Amino acid sequence: MQRTQLKEFYGYGLILFVLTLVQGYSVYLATTTDLILSWQHYLGFGATFLAGLLWLFRKPQYLFYALGLTLVLGYENLIGFTPSLDFTATHYYINSVALPVSYQDFSMYMLLIWGYVANNRLRTIAQSLFMRRA
Repeated sequence: MQRTQLKEFYGYGLILFVLTLVQGYSVYLATTTDLILSWQHYLGFGATFLAGLLWLFRKPQYLFYALGLTLVLGYENLIGFTPSLDFTATHYYINSVALPVSYQDFSMYMLLIWGYVANNRLRTIAQSLFMRRA
């Protein structure tokens, strides 16, 4: 593998390691306290497991999309990683109609790390969108 591919591959591994640690802590809290895991946690377990399988089988082209989608869904508060699903809530207004929007802070930070790790792949995708084909 080239240097950038190794950086990307091991960066994805680090992200998966952190996600697994946080989810393990969630399971630990659920078994030792009265915390009840929600359906969002179970979807997060499944998404992390799928991304982990792709990482183990060394499929970075699929892992890029699977991990990105996992983190975006976590960012949009549809799947959960942390024990308490802490989020930042705000409202967007369109013609005096309030639309509530919430974001998970942990997923936002992990998504930023994913963007740093996958910088070359994201740049290639963006350039292919905006460059004319001959």
